[in-house]
Amino acid sequence: MAPTPRPVELNLPADPRLLRVARLTVASVAADLPLTLEDVEDLRIAVDELAALAIDGCGPDATLQLQIAADERAVTVVGRVAGAGPFPPMHPVAAELIAMVAVDHEMGSDGDDRTFRFTKRVQVPTS
Repeated sequence: MAPTPRPVELNLPADPRLLRVARLTVASVAADLPLTLEDVEDLRIAVDELAALAIDGCGPDATLQLQIAADERAVTVVGRVAGAGPFPPMHPVAAELIAMVAVDHEMGSDGDDRTFRFTKRVQVPTS
């Protein structure tokens, strides 16, 4: 099977209990790529940590928006929580974990929105 032909979009209530849906969706999109099991687990950890921080302190009406794109070389996840304000401080252990599993990542804001992005590249040759 080929990677997804267009990005997968997922909108979830900003509820930590629903982050498993985000993890499962990212892992499902990545399943058709030549990633190792460790790479897929890295994706799951990265989406869990970054999305959890993005929804931290948000009210029940907030929405976590994810866009997951895959091609033969990488999976990229872009997240947004509209109107959430600046990110809260990241715990040092979480920051170290993110640095290990999502080397190419960024967190920031777009106006009043919290945003994040990370990419996991395929390490296995595709040809």
